[in-house]
Amino acid sequence: MKLNLSVIAVASFFAACPAVSDAATVTFRNGKIAYSEKTPWGDIDIAFANCMANNLYTFSSVSIDGKEVNHTESDNIGPFLIDQKGWSGGNHVNDDRLSAHTRNVKVKVDGKELTGDCTVDGKILTVEVDNILLHPTDDSDLANEHVVYTVSGNSIDVRTSHEFLCAPETIERYYGMQSMFMNEFETLTPGGQFATWTTYPVTSTGNEIQFTKASAPKFSTFIEHSKNGYQAAHMTRDGLGDHHMVRDDDIIFIGNSWSKTYHKIIGMQPVKAGDRFNWHGIYSWFREPVADNCRNAADGLTFEYGAYIDGKPCIFHINSDGSLKVKKFKKSK
Repeated sequence: MKLNLSVIAVASFFAACPAVSDAATVTFRNGKIAYSEKTPWGDIDIAFANCMANNLYTFSSVSIDGKEVNHTESDNIGPFLIDQKGWSGGNHVNDDRLSAHTRNVKVKVDGKELTGDCTVDGKILTVEVDNILLHPTDDSDLANEHVVYTVSGNSIDVRTSHEFLCAPETIERYYGMQSMFMNEFETLTPGGQFATWTTYPVTSTGNEIQFTKASAPKFSTFIEHSKNGYQAAHMTRDGLGDHHMVRDDDIIFIGNSWSKTYHKIIGMQPVKAGDRFNWHGIYSWFREPVADNCRNAADGLTFEYGAYIDGKPCIFHINSDGSLKVKKFKKSK
């Protein structure tokens, strides 16, 4: 954005981007967002842009201490698979036809909307995105998708809701919260089958790791580890997160599938016009965990990491059964 020295130009600049003296710095330019903040668990940089095959607006890159750890060349927020018909949303296209479009994006810092190119300081970045998902066979409207990303510290809080617009269909599967974490060499699923750190061959298919809903009733979080840091993907039990749309014998977690890791929250469920679903998850990135008792089963199988909720640092403590408790963060003296 070009600034001249006129009073009007300066006034309009600050009206578009209210300055707040605080921890995070947000640059909004040409429709793209760059967010950076120093946290107790690493220096975090997060970018938002149109990306993937459908050119949807979402977080496109995350770095810890200057090293990229999540790159959105495929889905973080997943698509729907309509039974025997194809995919809708995320990175999926049908032949050469797009399966979704972003219709509207609203960007706010500490509740005040940004309407022009600028750089501001603030505690909480909010990005609201409205997408339309298209039916895989005829490109008719399948569902409205509304995603609210609340970014603070080292975390992106994601609240996703859908309103279906279609004639009756069956959703074969919906992963919802997914991971594009890069170059992980081990994965942890507290409360699930992989309760100690598990390594596996890095291939697209054939070496998947997974477990069922019945085997892990309180599973809520998977953690991935690379040489550049960690990523935790915590699915709350709000809405679809309680797995009520997944059968007991169906899987709720799959890893190392096409080099990705997934929470599964719908399996073979009917939908029709007027149906509404939602889910809530929190992605966090950190240099090191606060406490890791998952290297050996004898250690107790608990895990703690730093995260942010609404601009405030806290500790996520995961019990051995997979349930999660939020604890206060106490700064070291």
